[in-house]
Amino acid sequence: MSEPGLKVTRGEIALRGLRCACPNCGERGLLASWFRLAKACRSCGMDLERSHGFYSGTTSIGYVAAILVILVPLCFLVVHDVIGARAAVLIGMSGSAAFIVGIYPVMLCWMVAACHVALPGDLPANGGTGRRGED
Repeated sequence: MSEPGLKVTRGEIALRGLRCACPNCGERGLLASWFRLAKACRSCGMDLERSHGFYSGTTSIGYVAAILVILVPLCFLVVHDVIGARAAVLIGMSGSAAFIVGIYPVMLCWMVAACHVALPGDLPANGGTGRRGED
C-alpha cells in the first residue's frame, strides 16, 4: 500500500528505525550520546528535537521489555525451584537495570521512527519541516 506523494514510505521509515538510521536520509547519526539524541541528523540535518518529554516513552517501553525479557523468566525459574527467590530478586533488579540501559539507544531510534511512521509527511524528504508545528 503506497501513499502518493511520499518519497520515503512508512515501510522505509520503519526499516530505517530498526537499523537506528535517520528516517529522512537513511544514514546513521541520530545519537549525541548513549542517552541522548542529537539535535539534528548529522547527515541530512533533519531536526530531531521535540517538545520536552516527547521521547520519555522509551523508559516505559524499557520497563515493559524488562518485565517480559528478565522478570517473567525469573518468576518461571522461581516457581519451578530452579533458583531461589533472593537470587531472583537480585538478578531481576540488576538484570533489568542493565537491560534497560543496554537497549536505550535503540529505543530512542525506534521512537523517532515510530513518530515518522505515524506522520510521514513531516519528513523533509516528503515535503515537511522535520518537526511538528507548534503554531
